[in-house]
Amino acid sequence: MRCSLLAVTALLAFGSLCRNAPEKDVPSLLVITHATIVDTLDGALHTDMTVIIRDDRIASIEKSSPKRWSNATVFDAHGKFLIPGLWDMQVHLSWTTASALPALVANGITNVRDMGGRLEEIDEWRSKISAGLLVGPEIIRVGPMLNGKSFNRYQMVTGPPDETRGVVRTLKFIGVDGLEIERRVERDSYFALINEAKTQGLPVGGHIPITVKPEEASDAGQATIEHIETLFEGTFSAGLKDEELPDAIDRFLSSGAADAMFARFSKNHTAFTPDIAMYGWSINALDPSVPSDPRSRFVALSARNEFKAQHISPEELNTLKRTFPQLVKVVGRMNHDGVIVLAGTDIAGPRIPGFSLHDELSMLVTAGLTPLQALQAATLNPATVLHKTSEFGSIRSGLIANLVMLDANPLENIDNTKRISEVVLKGRLFRRRDLDLLLKKTEELASKS
Repeated sequence: MRCSLLAVTALLAFGSLCRNAPEKDVPSLLVITHATIVDTLDGALHTDMTVIIRDDRIASIEKSSPKRWSNATVFDAHGKFLIPGLWDMQVHLSWTTASALPALVANGITNVRDMGGRLEEIDEWRSKISAGLLVGPEIIRVGPMLNGKSFNRYQMVTGPPDETRGVVRTLKFIGVDGLEIERRVERDSYFALINEAKTQGLPVGGHIPITVKPEEASDAGQATIEHIETLFEGTFSAGLKDEELPDAIDRFLSSGAADAMFARFSKNHTAFTPDIAMYGWSINALDPSVPSDPRSRFVALSARNEFKAQHISPEELNTLKRTFPQLVKVVGRMNHDGVIVLAGTDIAGPRIPGFSLHDELSMLVTAGLTPLQALQAATLNPATVLHKTSEFGSIRSGLIANLVMLDANPLENIDNTKRISEVVLKGRLFRRRDLDLLLKKTEELASKS
């Protein structure tokens, strides 16, 4: 049954839950000394630096000295590399359940963009995080996923163009931070949605509807596109058999069509979240010969076996395996052609929260990004795309104190982002033992969710 505007307005009661709740008390002064700061703007390494954090902001940065600090928590970061807190630009927290929240922080993820879930639930978590009752990242959220048909409990049907415009206006009134669009939105409704979203000042992200060309979506003003496979799901693959898709993508890459498309994206400042690691993970999850990922213990029990209920033929699995390396090449070409790449994981159902972002960073480097570019995809680029560089994305005075301390240089090996020793979340220091406790808490919560 198609959701009406009444269904949207029913969310009004939850759209502003406790937005002004007080923050959890943090030490008034946290001083990190002798750190090597990784500059996400140009990749420079600033050695032996002291970062002074007052409340939840970076107050100043200076060269380390023998200066003695009073009434402060002082942390000696000698030998450690300091990076901004990481972003996961595509999560579905209602699907993962609240058990994912501590796992994200334990993996250095201090900010997420939720791309479709139950708004009242997510706002409740945001309020509890703000009040210090939950440990979790800062959450940007879009409310329900907008689609032409509803395929799960987190999707809302947009309807014809006039109703679609009304949905956009209502979601704006509720106070969402943006909109997420799915594949089955009708063509006319899609352009009505984009137009109304511009009027309302709401950025639009998500899939490309199957009746819309990627270039049209970029020209229309879709701010971000998620899932590398969405480029090939609609107009591109019309008339193709599934097994013909890998060769068609190869021709796309070699014909010049890919460069023309990505030049258009770059010109229009259309950012892209490939979610490429999750594509590969899904192939493994669907392959009965591949052992279960041991990190699945951090996934809510109710979702762990979701993929086991899905059965595909050996031929279909083989097609997915042949398609995957072609998609990896597309990500590399996209980056080469100047498209803004964002790091995201599409965590939902049985997909593993937190750890999967580091898998994505590794896969981006495999695709051809430098370690700096991969790091920027999870730090500077999200802040730039969301117009939040005055708060996030780099380590500068005045910015929110979201930081990750690593035991090794991520610019030498992107896998060093996994070597987390400490996390600072809005000025609050989590030492390694605290992060381990967060993972233990995740496992406990997941076993009951």
